[in-house]
Amino acid sequence: MILRRAAWVGLALLLALPAAAADPDWAAPFRKYVNARSYLNQIGQQIARMEERLAPQCIQVLAGMKREGLRVVATPEFVPGLPIPQGGQWHEQVRIDRCGDPAWHNVLVTAIKGGTPVMTVLLPGSSKADGRLQVNAAPAAFAIAGARVGDRCIGGVRHIIDTRFVGYLGTSGDRPPEQRLWREIWTVRLCGENVSVRMDFAPDGRGGVTHRADMASAEDLERSND
Repeated sequence: MILRRAAWVGLALLLALPAAAADPDWAAPFRKYVNARSYLNQIGQQIARMEERLAPQCIQVLAGMKREGLRVVATPEFVPGLPIPQGGQWHEQVRIDRCGDPAWHNVLVTAIKGGTPVMTVLLPGSSKADGRLQVNAAPAAFAIAGARVGDRCIGGVRHIIDTRFVGYLGTSGDRPPEQRLWREIWTVRLCGENVSVRMDFAPDGRGGVTHRADMASAEDLERSND
């Protein structure tokens, strides 16, 4: 089966540029909001809490924190006179240094009317699965990893510490996004051991996406490192 590679593309750094004449009305206040120190500190705090679980041995894990991408999911909405968006949703991707190695975190930010936007930390890495699909697929990844470790880890703490998009399956990368099949490698840590799990995703024909988990092969790992 042929895997076709594609990069995760974000809009992030465009928000730091001067406003263009063709910008929509929400662009300027949104650019100001997501580049404010208070907002960036909130993102950092969310990531720091996650890192305390994933890599408690690392010190100053947020050193070198850098926004890698920002993808607008639903158009931000602003009310005149209010600097905080009252609607909209966007996906932040941030790179940090974890014990000297790069690591990527994903935060889904959802604006709500009359309140402060809610930040939800998704799985780390480059997964193309949305938040709901990640939640649905995680038990399968844990089950495969648990079977691999066996009696060496029963009832121990387990986390998904990385996800890596490998590529689209066959020629599906040429199809519309909702028709694409793709493969990822998820790294599960349980009882101090890391296990690589292959995750295949495919549309179910009803607007959703199915998933299938299996042990990652040497070929899978080689492709994921390309």
